[in-house]
Amino acid sequence: MNLMNKYPRLSDLKKPASKRIPKFVYAYLDSGTGHDHAKDGNRTFLDGIELTPKFMRGRINPDLTTKLGSKTFKAPFGAAPIGLSSLIWPGAESIIGCAAKKYGFPYTLSTVAGESIEMVSRSAGEMAWFQLYAPKDRELMRDLLRRAKGCGYSTLLVTADVPSPSRRERMRIAGAPLGSRGNSAFSSRVIWQSLLRPEWAVRTLFNGGARFRNMEPYAKKNGTMGITKFIGDQLNGSLDWDYLSEIRAQWDGDIYLKGLLHGQDAARAVTLGINGIVVSNHGGRQLDAAPSPLAQLSSIREAVGDGVPLIVDSGIMSGLDVVRALAAGADFALIGRGFMYAVAALGKKGGEHAVTILLEEVCDVMAQLGLKNIDEVKKIRSTGF
Repeated sequence: MNLMNKYPRLSDLKKPASKRIPKFVYAYLDSGTGHDHAKDGNRTFLDGIELTPKFMRGRINPDLTTKLGSKTFKAPFGAAPIGLSSLIWPGAESIIGCAAKKYGFPYTLSTVAGESIEMVSRSAGEMAWFQLYAPKDRELMRDLLRRAKGCGYSTLLVTADVPSPSRRERMRIAGAPLGSRGNSAFSSRVIWQSLLRPEWAVRTLFNGGARFRNMEPYAKKNGTMGITKFIGDQLNGSLDWDYLSEIRAQWDGDIYLKGLLHGQDAARAVTLGINGIVVSNHGGRQLDAAPSPLAQLSSIREAVGDGVPLIVDSGIMSGLDVVRALAAGADFALIGRGFMYAVAALGKKGGEHAVTILLEEVCDVMAQLGLKNIDEVKKIRSTGF
């Protein structure tokens, strides 16, 4: 089967993904919060960005090499962190991590991923980034950073935009266990949905079920407290400016603060030594009235200046979207759901198929616009077409 002919776009993988994983898992992957207005708004804003080509430039063979801070990547995008990726598809973290290492783009491991810091360091190598939900216990934070540094991670993403769990109504309707949001028991409904997806169920069983391998060692030290209750107790609403300063002091690599939408927050982060900002509304999963990150880029750029890298995520689903984001003022893009739709639909082939789609699309869009390299893409925002 020629995957590119069958699934030439990441969006083509949503339907097969929904048929391969249980309904409650697909709701976890696909949903926003509230009525999904913020999630849908991300898509609407992206679709509203038009790019006018200039012609008569001869044959274009685009160079996708991208410099971000002190690092250089082979693509202008990376994989965003998604918690419990291995629940969506067993081994998803390493599947995408291997693709990241092969194709030269960063893969960001979530604190609450299914696979551990150590496991992903083996699959993604130097392309591995670590995303930190700052735990209430500062010693736990220091130990997570120690493990990441010891495994060769050099870039840290600190997530700011989860002051408390969101309601995730579509998850509730689908019957998903809500963990620290409420009932975490696996109901008969969830068991039935799982049995309807036997391949997923068997692979998940052999993978150890829904695991939080980064957090398990610390939960075990806390006696009888369950892992989801422990995570809810530790990771909700602990981060403030003083805590961010402490994280900065503990980490000697690059730090990007993820989830900011306000220029004043971004400017203050830079004064604390944060290397760059991930402008994000958490994929529309936290506040249903949050603006699109791309709508905030210009004000954040004005607040922090030209020398601070701005990464954008939330809703990016194609190479065209990546170019749109760069043209709108971003220096780099992160893609979350798109990679996971591919892995859920295609398993081990999903990571490489997703990145192949994205690379082909970015190259095609740049050729259509007559742009030879990523620097020329970024100049669209200042020179226009």
